[in-house]
Amino acid sequence: MGWFKDPQRDSRDDIRAAQQALVYAGYPHGDAVTEVATHLSRVRAALAAPRHAMLAGFLTGAGMAVGFFLVLTLALGGLGLLLGTLGDSGTPTEFVPSAAPAPQADSSPGSPLGILPAVAVAAPVLGLAGAGMSRVTRNRWRRAGVLETFVDLRPRRRYLLETAVVWLAVAGLIVLIVWAMAGSQLGATVAQMLAFFGVPIGAAAFAAWFAKLHAWILPRVSPLDAAEAARPIIEREAARQIKTERDFYGASGYDRTAYDRNRWADEILGTESEGYFAEAQRREDRARNIAQRSGAYSYGMSGWRRLARYALIAGALTVVGWLFIQRLVWIMWPFASPEEFGVEVDIVAVALGLALGVGLTWIYARYFEGL
Repeated sequence: MGWFKDPQRDSRDDIRAAQQALVYAGYPHGDAVTEVATHLSRVRAALAAPRHAMLAGFLTGAGMAVGFFLVLTLALGGLGLLLGTLGDSGTPTEFVPSAAPAPQADSSPGSPLGILPAVAVAAPVLGLAGAGMSRVTRNRWRRAGVLETFVDLRPRRRYLLETAVVWLAVAGLIVLIVWAMAGSQLGATVAQMLAFFGVPIGAAAFAAWFAKLHAWILPRVSPLDAAEAARPIIEREAARQIKTERDFYGASGYDRTAYDRNRWADEILGTESEGYFAEAQRREDRARNIAQRSGAYSYGMSGWRRLARYALIAGALTVVGWLFIQRLVWIMWPFASPEEFGVEVDIVAVALGLALGVGLTWIYARYFEGL
């Protein structure tokens, strides 16, 4: 069971030094510990070797699949035992021993062994999804600048597009497997339900649990010392913050402290080749870069161009919603003819699709572009 123990890849001295740097900068000790741990996980995800990151992602996805089916099997088995004990009348039935059944070669679909084929298929598929998500996580934090700074991270939303590409590929693979295993008639209906409902809900649940589990597995796969790489970044940013406060408030406010954080900050900043005013210019340029790249894809864009872009997004989402709702009606009533519904279905589908398109466009503009 040694694999489940904390491997302690990171240097304890570097961790303590990074935490002390944030305490010097004014962070409470508890917040400093939390911030350092968070930054270490991001640095490890950005610096880990690609083979280690993808192996950790594969193990994460496969482990989530096995855990889900294990919990499902235990829940169904417990429910079956409960129903068998209560019987049809809702009261406990007397147990009467009977002759042992004849052995069967194959397990029935309701037995615990009947779920093994599903586990054998789901584990590698979700493992591939985890490997892809590990690559997305690596690219996300590298673009954000975790290897350069601690506080001026550049928020980029390109990882959302990469996540969508990963799950589109995984969804296609799942649909093809289900279609092939369930047959042509039943497979088409099940595959459509999976494509419209099962995969999106599963992807949301997967994303909710993937980050923490991947951060737990990655140190057990990768021998990287993230604290060694993160310490100088955190110390440099903390020293810059101390110098900024000292220049604004004056040095007298720090002379009576128990530690000489001014001297510490000067020693850290003395190792840099650029001066303070050059650093201030760098911060200004970075702030301008953040304003251009963060949620404001419409940065510097005229109102008409922005409106045209939103109209295009809303129109595309409306068409997708209309086709989805119309298809959903035919899935729910497969034996109904078009004459039974008439144009009412199309009108309702267009109205709901329009509401869906406008609503999602508003959410995108409000929360992704900050308008």
